[in-house]
Amino acid sequence: MADRAADATIKGYYYQFDTSILKLLDLPADTDSITVEGIEDIDINTATENSTIQCKYLSKPTFINSAVRDPIILMLDHYLNPLKLININYVLYAHFENETPGNEPVIDLVKLKAILTFSEKKVVKHYEIEKGITDIQLNAFLAQFKFIFGVEFDTQQKNVIDRFKRKFNCSEFEADTLYYNNALRIIIDKSIKKATSERLITRAEFISVIDCKKKLFNEWFIKLRSKKEYLKLIAQTLKATRVLEPSRVKMILLGKNLLEADNSEMPLSILFEGLINRYYKLNHSLRDAKPLVVVLDCDKTELVNVKRNLIDFDLIFNDGFEEIKFSTQIFNREPVINVSNNAVKILKASYLIKIISKETLLNYLPQINSPSAFFIFSKDDYPIRFPNGQFYDIKYCENLKEVYKLLTP
Repeated sequence: MADRAADATIKGYYYQFDTSILKLLDLPADTDSITVEGIEDIDINTATENSTIQCKYLSKPTFINSAVRDPIILMLDHYLNPLKLININYVLYAHFENETPGNEPVIDLVKLKAILTFSEKKVVKHYEIEKGITDIQLNAFLAQFKFIFGVEFDTQQKNVIDRFKRKFNCSEFEADTLYYNNALRIIIDKSIKKATSERLITRAEFISVIDCKKKLFNEWFIKLRSKKEYLKLIAQTLKATRVLEPSRVKMILLGKNLLEADNSEMPLSILFEGLINRYYKLNHSLRDAKPLVVVLDCDKTELVNVKRNLIDFDLIFNDGFEEIKFSTQIFNREPVINVSNNAVKILKASYLIKIISKETLLNYLPQINSPSAFFIFSKDDYPIRFPNGQFYDIKYCENLKEVYKLLTP
C-alpha cells in the first residue's frame, strides 16, 4: 500500500511537470512566461492573461466534492487575500479515472457551497460561514474560476511528445529521449528554486535551452523509466546521434563512484584496452580516427598507479606531463601517425589515448581543445562545460562494465 501511495505521488509530480511543459509550449509569444510553484502549481503570464493552475492527478474513479475541496479552498483564500491587486483567473485541472474532459460538473454557488461543506468530529461545518465569506464574494470568485477534467496520464505524456515532434521536426525517439528529458530537467530545476523570480521561465528561454543541451538523463527521468530501459535509451541515443564514430574526439570523465565500485569484471586498464581496440586500434582504424580522452576523478597516487598499469599493458598515452609540469600544447597535440601504403589505416601512432585528472582539467579547461562530445559518467554533478561540442551527463552506471557497454554498442 505504501509503495502504491509513493507511485501515485511520483505520478502526480510527473503529471504536473507535463502540464507545465504543455502550458509553456502553448504560450502565444516568446516573451510570455510561466512560474512553476508560484501562487499555485503553475502561474501563466501573458499580455492578455494572468492565470494560476492547480494540477491534480487523483486516484478517485469519479468526481466527488471532497477530492476538490482543499485545492478550491486554497484558490478561494488567495482570491480573498491576494498579495498583489491583479485580476487572476483560477483553474483547477484535475484527473479522475473515469471522467473525461468536457463533462465537468457546473460549479455554481450551490455546488460551491456543497464542496465547502465538510464534517469535523461528526459536526457539519461550512467553510464559507466559518470564514465569514459572503455569497457576493463567492460569486465573484466563481466568475474567475474554471474547473477542467484532466486527460489520462499516458495520453498527456503522448501529447507532450507529439508537440515536441512537431515543434522540432524530429522523430519520436528524439522527442522522448532528448527534448522531453531536457524539458523535464528544466521544469524540475525551476521548481526547487527559492526565489519566485528564479522559478519563472519564458517560452523563448524554454525552447532555447531544450534545443541546445543533451543531458542524459536526469534523476526524474530514471524514476519514470526502469534502469534497464534507461541504459537502453542511452545506447540508442548515442547510436542515433552518431557521436561515437571513431573520427569524432570523445572525452570521457569517470567519477569517483565508478572508480571505487566493484570493477572485478572489468578493471580500469581492461576498459582502456577495450576502448582503444574499439576506436583506435592500430592496423584497423582509419586514418581519420581520433584517440579517446579520459578524465579521472581520483587522487594523485591512484592516478600514477593507473598510468603505471597502462605502461605495463604497453598502452602509450599522452598526459601532457601533468605530474611534472602540465603542458596544454603537448596535451592538445595530435598523435604522429604512420599510415598504410594506401594511406587508409593507421599502422603506428605516437600515443593511443589521452589521460588526465579532473583537477588538471578544471585548472586548464579554457586552454584544452573542446572535444566533439564530452561524456560525464558519475552520480555527482560536475560544473564542467566546453564552449563547443555535445554534452552527455550519464548517471546511474554502477561499474565500468556498464560504461563499456554504452560506449561500445
